[in-house]
Amino acid sequence: MPSVIDLTGHKYGRLTVLSRAGSKYGHSLWNCRCDCGNHKVCISSDLRSNKVSSCGCYRHEINVGNTFSRLGGRVRGLQLLKHGECKTRLYKVWKSMHQRCNNPKNRFYLNYGGRGIKNCSEWDDFVNFRDWGMSNGYNPNAKFGECTLDRIDNNKGYCPDNCRWVGLQTQANNRRKRRINK
Repeated sequence: MPSVIDLTGHKYGRLTVLSRAGSKYGHSLWNCRCDCGNHKVCISSDLRSNKVSSCGCYRHEINVGNTFSRLGGRVRGLQLLKHGECKTRLYKVWKSMHQRCNNPKNRFYLNYGGRGIKNCSEWDDFVNFRDWGMSNGYNPNAKFGECTLDRIDNNKGYCPDNCRWVGLQTQANNRRKRRINK
């Protein structure tokens, strides 16, 4: 059995090692004190690899901070507002618009982002898109195909001045001419 490296007095993240607490399954256990005052017993390999860096208070601070400020995940380096509407049809329309314009792996990218169609920076935030949609004819209770996002000019991007809510028939009539390869 290899000799135990004494970690007493070392600091790992917010944890300061106080003393050895025995072993479990061949791993050395250490009594640690967190900067917040709580005590935690940790495995030496978890401490040394930074797998554990606090008693859990750090994760709690982040979660509480996100709850109170209602801030959530990082997208393109910006903190975005959580809106609680990710399961709605309108959110899926917004997400699909972004994927078609910005994700080269999207199957429709060549017809949108690949030919220069982008969404305006105002619509990078779903809340702005939702507010525009609700005030410009979006009907959350519409049947399938009765309320779809359409660009008035197909050569311009997605922005409030160039978009409207229409049915599938209007969309079909408002598409660019198809090329026929001979």
